[in-house]
Amino acid sequence: MNMRRDTLIQLVALALMVVFLSASAILTGEVSASMGRNRLVYSDSAEDGEPKEVALGIAMGAFRGVFVNYLWIRANELKEEGRYYEAVDLAKTITRLQPRFPKVWAFHAWNLAYNISVTTQTPEERWAWVESGIRLLRNQGIPANNNDLILHKELAWIYLHKVQGFMDDAHRYYKHQVAREWTIVLGAPPVRPLGADTVQSARQLYVDKWLRPVADAPDTIEQVYAAQPLARELVQRLEREAEASLDMGFLERFEMVSSLARTAIQMNRGSDKPLVSVQTGDPIAEIVLDPKYLDAGKLLLRHVRRRVLIDEYHMEPERMIRFTLKFGPLDWRHAAAHSLYWSARGVEEAVLRIGEVNRSDFDFVNTDRIVIHSVQELFRSGLLFYDIANPLLYLTTPDAAFLDTYSDYREEALTRAGVFGDRKRGQSEFANGQENFLRDAIRFLYRRGDKQRAEDYYRKLRTAPWLNIHNSELIHELSLPLDEFVVHEITDGDRITSPSVAAQEIKGALTAAFLEGLLGGNTPVFEGNVAYARMFHQEYQSTQSFRVWLAGQDGRMGFPPFDILAAQVLASLVLSVNVPQGPLMYQAAPPELRARTYVLLSMSQAKPAMDQMAQQGSPEFDSWFPPPPSTDGARQEMLAYIQQGSSNGRTELK
Repeated sequence: MNMRRDTLIQLVALALMVVFLSASAILTGEVSASMGRNRLVYSDSAEDGEPKEVALGIAMGAFRGVFVNYLWIRANELKEEGRYYEAVDLAKTITRLQPRFPKVWAFHAWNLAYNISVTTQTPEERWAWVESGIRLLRNQGIPANNNDLILHKELAWIYLHKVQGFMDDAHRYYKHQVAREWTIVLGAPPVRPLGADTVQSARQLYVDKWLRPVADAPDTIEQVYAAQPLARELVQRLEREAEASLDMGFLERFEMVSSLARTAIQMNRGSDKPLVSVQTGDPIAEIVLDPKYLDAGKLLLRHVRRRVLIDEYHMEPERMIRFTLKFGPLDWRHAAAHSLYWSARGVEEAVLRIGEVNRSDFDFVNTDRIVIHSVQELFRSGLLFYDIANPLLYLTTPDAAFLDTYSDYREEALTRAGVFGDRKRGQSEFANGQENFLRDAIRFLYRRGDKQRAEDYYRKLRTAPWLNIHNSELIHELSLPLDEFVVHEITDGDRITSPSVAAQEIKGALTAAFLEGLLGGNTPVFEGNVAYARMFHQEYQSTQSFRVWLAGQDGRMGFPPFDILAAQVLASLVLSVNVPQGPLMYQAAPPELRARTYVLLSMSQAKPAMDQMAQQGSPEFDSWFPPPPSTDGARQEMLAYIQQGSSNGRTELK
């Protein structure tokens, strides 16, 4: 009886084994394919030149995890000891053995972008290490962990904090490099429209004229040839005569030629004698500017941009389009556009992985906060003036197109915090800067002359559900009419009592007036910002009258008369951005402002330098800066001011 029962058990076990082995054989192929698709595989062979730890880890087979844990502990120890280069080498080994280990990618990138970069001496060296951290996450870490929230957050943070922030001494160089790099990748953005309804039209313009042509470009060069047969001849000429390959180098050379051509058109418009000609010394100019290849060249350029964007930057043109329509006219030459892209992408990808079991594993609040801070930064500095052919030109002003985006995304993030995390925590995190943002928005819109939108935002501030209704001073402040509220904002606290803060407010308004107003051709913005700067100047001079022109007890001093101060700011801006944007800005100024600015420019080193260059055939100083009829009167006024200032030790606006 027992023997028959044992035999039955054995037969059942044998049958189950056959079933399980068959199922295993069937599923193994599918599991292996899934592992390949989702990159859930480990390295199974060491390559020449790799550290010995890689071969050792591979040889340990099932005990690889234990070995990696040891390496991870050792890498942390090296970091704590300040031995960053050794920690980087060990981190490379760990990512080679376990590419699906997100924290080690973040550790590795942080060492490159932060710890090692600050040990170098020059901005160029620092940027090389910061860029290495960016590329590590963007090109390797995230592709190996496509929907990992941590890696997206870390990459976004490097862009927002290290590049766009001001903590690093070399931050200006970083910003220039990002602007240059993305001018090469995508080209200069289209000129933004003017008028009342500019936000949606600006978004659509950036999509239709900047991103969509790249997104819809042919995938392969053969598809380009099929659509434009002349493209084959064009490529052959580029390779033969200009030694150009279809890569970033080609895009860089093309963009330089395009920038110089745009400059020539701008400077020569309406002039009997051309001031500027396109002379690069690069044979690519003659080929690119040949009208014969106009259509073929456009399609080829779009194809190269698409391949570089996808293959080298691992970015998705369709997602870039969607984010532009959702958030605003993203200028991809601005670092905050990239912090927004990667943080928002991380949120979208991570949401797809959420379930009841793993819900608590995802920290959406911190990543959403980076999206919100990116939007805030784009409002503060999203309108970028940059020219690849003019290295001195990198200037930013606030961008009103991102005002509504801030509140819209904050509500979206709060909803997500309630579903996937702690809504109360999200509300606390996101509400902290809301009041200051609204105050900034009101002042910004008011100084642009857009009083209707300023009223709308003032109403939002007054009716905000999170306001402290028990703060009688705040309630009184918010009961003031808009004009009085703005004046109160100017005179409240240290804005009006601190010369440095007051100077920053006045200079900021004038800079926006000259860049966005004069250079950008937006007359209402010019007039609104100048009026705001004048009002702030008058308020400062009147409320600080006991200190005006004389050093006070703490050494504070007044500012120059407003018209002279405005000319100083414009002259400084013209000299800082150089040719051709400087002369374009100068020539767009009203005659009286232009006359005072001419006097200051003619007293600078720019005049003798330009006149000396004119002997070699370049335009002379007065060709770049034609003096207006009222120059003689302005000269007497400015000389009298300078003489008076030298006698009483008056300071200038810094």
